[in-house]
Amino acid sequence: MRKLILRIPLLVLLLAFAPLAYAQDEERPEFKMPCPAALKLGLDKFTNHYGEKTQDYSTVGQKMAFEYWVNCKRPANDALAAKLLAATDKAGAYEAKRQQIDDVREWFNKFGSDLWGLRYLEAGGGTMWGLISVGAYAERENFMESLIRALALPERRLPRARRNVNASLAKIDGWLGKGDSRKPFTEGSEPEEITQRNQSYQEALRETREALAKLRDILGAMPDAAAERLALKMADEAKAALEDVE
Repeated sequence: MRKLILRIPLLVLLLAFAPLAYAQDEERPEFKMPCPAALKLGLDKFTNHYGEKTQDYSTVGQKMAFEYWVNCKRPANDALAAKLLAATDKAGAYEAKRQQIDDVREWFNKFGSDLWGLRYLEAGGGTMWGLISVGAYAERENFMESLIRALALPERRLPRARRNVNASLAKIDGWLGKGDSRKPFTEGSEPEEITQRNQSYQEALRETREALAKLRDILGAMPDAAAERLALKMADEAKAALEDVE
C-alpha cells in the first residue's frame, strides 16, 4: 500500500501537467494487451505502460488501467486457486477455501472502498481520492495471489501468527475509534450542510465497521498463516487511509 501511495503523487502531477492528456469526453486510443503479458509486467509497470501507450493520464484513463489489470488478474487468481487448492483437497476443504476467497474479495473490497470513502469525506473531496481507491482495488486483487498460496499450505496451528492477527485488528479498531478527531471536513459550510455531512459520515463509518466485523469473522475461520497475511494487509490499507487524520 505504501508503494501505491508513493505512486499516486506522480499520477496527480501527470493529471495536472501532461499536455497530451485526453479529456473525458474525447475518444481514447484502443488499448489491447494479452493478459499473460500484462501480468508479466506486474501492476506498477503495467499501469505505466498503459499510460505511455494511450497517452491518457486523465483520472478516467488511470482508472481504466487499474480495471484492465484486475480483469486480467482475477481470472488468473481463480485459476491458481483451482490448481493449488484442488491438489490439497481433504474432506471438502477445497469448497470451503474457495468460499473463503470469494468472501475475502467481497468484504475486503467493501472495507477498502469504505476506508477511502471516509478519507474522501474527511478531506472535503478531491479527485485524487477516487483514483487512490481504484488503485487500492487493484492492489487488493494483486494481494489475493499471496493469500491463495497461503491457503494452499498445510494447515498448522501458529499461535504467534494468530497474535499478529489480533494486533492488526486492534490497530484498525484504534484508527476507526478516534472519537471527535474522526469527522468530515465541514469548514466554510452552512449549518444545514454540516448536519447533512455529519450524518453521511456517521453512516459511512457504520458501514466500514460492519465490513470490518465480517472480515473479523472470516479471519477467525481461516488457517493462522493465511489469516495473519490478510489482517496485515487490512491494517496496511487502514493505516494509509486513516492514520494521519488530525
